[in-house]
This record gives sequence, C-alpha cells and structure tokens, in this order.
Amino acid sequence: MLNTYSDNQTTATPEATGASATPEEEPQPGVPQAPGATPAPPTVPLRADESPAATTPSAPGYDPSYPPSYGSGYGAGYGATPPPPPYTPYTSWTPPMPPARPQRNWASALVVVALLIALAVGGGVGALVASRATSGAPTTGSKIVLGAQSAPNITLSSTTTSLQQSVQTVAKAVEPSVVEITATGGSGEAIGSGDILTADGYIVTNDHVVQGFSNFTVTFSNGTTAQAQIVGQDPQDDLAVVKVAATGLKPIALGDSSKLTVGEFNIAIGSPLGLRNTATFGIVSALNRAASEAPDGPAGELTGLIQTSAPINPGNSGGALVNLSGQLIGIPTLSATNPESNTAANSIGYAIPVNRVEYVAQQLIEHGNLTSSGQGFIGIEAQNVTPQLAAANGLSATSGVLVVRFANDAAGQSPAQQAGLQTGDVITAVNGQSVATNDDLSSALLNLKPGAHVSLSVTRGSSPLTITVTLGERPVNAG
Repeated sequence: MLNTYSDNQTTATPEATGASATPEEEPQPGVPQAPGATPAPPTVPLRADESPAATTPSAPGYDPSYPPSYGSGYGAGYGATPPPPPYTPYTSWTPPMPPARPQRNWASALVVVALLIALAVGGGVGALVASRATSGAPTTGSKIVLGAQSAPNITLSSTTTSLQQSVQTVAKAVEPSVVEITATGGSGEAIGSGDILTADGYIVTNDHVVQGFSNFTVTFSNGTTAQAQIVGQDPQDDLAVVKVAATGLKPIALGDSSKLTVGEFNIAIGSPLGLRNTATFGIVSALNRAASEAPDGPAGELTGLIQTSAPINPGNSGGALVNLSGQLIGIPTLSATNPESNTAANSIGYAIPVNRVEYVAQQLIEHGNLTSSGQGFIGIEAQNVTPQLAAANGLSATSGVLVVRFANDAAGQSPAQQAGLQTGDVITAVNGQSVATNDDLSSALLNLKPGAHVSLSVTRGSSPLTITVTLGERPVNAG
C-alpha cells in the first residue's frame, strides 16, 4: 500500500487540503515567511552540518480559523413554553368551631407536660435529619471531589525517563525540516510529505506523491505555505525533488543507513491522513527488504528497504524516518499488505534508506533525472522455484531462482548471459549465501557495485555448476 493520502475517499480538513493558515505564534527558525514561486539554482551538498538542535520551537497546535462560537447557545429556543400564570394559593372551607368548654385546673398541667414531650421529640428528629443531611447526598452548594488526591507511587527508571525525553526532543527538533505536500491538477488531490534538503528550498519526496499532478503546495510546520515546482523524478527508485523559492530553511540532517541495526529506535514524522506534524515511534524491524509497488506505484521492485514498526499511513509518504540523533535514516514509502484481508498490515512499513536517497537526489538536482544507477546488475529475469513449479518443469532443484530470460545492463548486454548462464538454470546460492527467492537474490546483490565479481551456485538439469559473473550497471530505466 502506497502512503499518499487522497481526499477522494475522506472528507478533507483545512490542514489536509494544504490551505494556508495564519499561525498564532512567532515564526519558527528555518521556515519561510513570504516564499515566491521561481526555483533558485541548484545548491550542493545536501547534508546538514549537524543534527538538529533540541531548542527548535514547536509548531502551533491550534487552528485560529476554527469558529470560536461553536457550541454557544446550546438548547436556546428548544421546547420553550410561556411562563404559567401567577400562582394563587388554594383556600379550603373550614367549618365553624364549637363553643369552648370550661377548662379544669389540672388541664393546664397536662398541657405543660405535652409541650415538654413535643420539644424533646422534635429535637431528636431535628438531630436525626441534620445527621442524614451531612452523611447522605450532597446538599446544594457542596463540592464533590473527583479523582485521587495524589498520583500512584510509581518510580520510573532513569533509562525510561531519558528515552521519553529523547523522543520528545527529536520530534520537536526535526519538525521544521519536514513539510506537507499537497498535489492537485491531476486526477483529484493527494497529500504526502517531504524533507527539506537545502536552505534554499530543495525538498525530496516520493515520486508517487507528485506523479500525475501539475500543481504543488508545500505547507511548513508553522502553517505557512509556498508553491513548488518539480526539479526531477526517478520512478524506478520512487523518488522526486521539488523546489520552493525560499531562503533560510532548516535542512534535515542525513544519517548513514549502512550502519543501521535491527532493534534501533526510530521516529516517523509526516502528515498521515493530512494530519501535519505527526510523530510515531518504533524500531528498525529488519533490513534489506524488497517490496513491489505494482500495480499502483511507479517502481516495480524496491530493494534494500528498511522495515520499521513505527506506524506509517497514507500521507507519510516522502516524510522522515529519523534516529534518536535526529538524523534522517530513510523515507517512509509504503506499507506491507496483509494478503488475507488485502489491507495494510499493522506496524509493517518500508522506508527507502537515506544513502540511496542522497545518491539519487544529488543527480535529480544537478541533471533533472537519474543519469547513473550506481547499482550492480546481474541481467536476468527470474521466477521463484516451488515444488509445484519443479514438478511441472522437471527440475531437480525444489527451491531457488529459475532463470526465465535475460535483461540488458546499461551497456546493452546481460552480464549473466555473457558469463555462460542459460535459461532453465536454477540459482541456489550467491557467494555461498543460499538463495530461495527473487528477494533473496536481490538482497545478496544489493550492496555490490558495477564490476563486482559474484560466484553463483547453479543447478542445470541434475548437474551442479559454479559460474562467476562480473556485474554490470543497472540501467536507469529498469523497473
């Protein structure tokens, strides 16, 4: 699942449509205040000198365009009735009293005794009523105390506190370097994210965020906007660079994806579903993954991907996956799909590693397109071997990669074919590393450059062979 958000399926909010908003707070450092629309000349290098400082002010979280009168006047006029006429007490008929009889002297004593008893009983009842009033339901004007009077007695370890502070610091520091990109002018509207590469306005994003659109609005973390133009596109890597006319922007710091380890903490920052300045937390779940964007994305097969558990959703595409030093380690691009439900799999997302992003972005800024892939290329089209496929084709190998046809490198020839590989051969290992699928083959060749020598373990019919191939260069138009 590609991670570009489109409001064709969800009602757009003011933020999601990229509409300009007037922030209530002072502008953040590194964010333009009145950008124009004419691209400036290329500026290289892309890397920031250091990781972002932890004192960058956060973007405003309140939208002043939201109506302040919402909720006022609730119930006014609902079920209203005129007041009743003035209340008049009801007077009942009382029969005339009979004439009083002469009183005896002892009656006075009885009256006194009765009065004393009445006073005693009345006082007891009064005390009982008072007791019930204080111990029962609260009376008018009393204050009900809600919640506990103190927090639970929990002691957090210094490690936990330090991690939380690091995540907060990194998210706040990196936000000004991540933008929202709203693309229009094509079939509807799409919202993605992007990363500022240079202070004068070069921004990298995914190609599928801009492909097929003609108008682009960049919204910065403080809510200001600028129009952008496409500088260059590289569909096979699903990367693109756009440019805004601005100065004094805050470039994101670039890390080194070759040094990543599984389990390393990371933070994804972007605009999922158009919700700008969103940060999610996770780890590096795996390295050197391969995934296909077909049929919806421009890249047929992406290799060397970072798998992360940080939740990413449509709209995160082109944003930032950073480490706890605030350095970009990858660009979130797509989510894995659960084949049973055909929906996005939870916490399985893929990001293009930053070393590849930097290599491609340099060429897009300088030339407008990818002039050299810089990737080793074996020159075959292959199919995964399964027991069913082996039985149907009489293969002795029941796993591996079946060579179906050959493909030419940048020089116009197939290195594998030149080395003596034939269609019908099954590759079972590369440099001693077992290969069971195409993804395994891609991972084995991933970090190898053109001119590298690889030893292939091959099964031809029932005979095992070893063939050495000198890799060519992957053509720039290869899917």
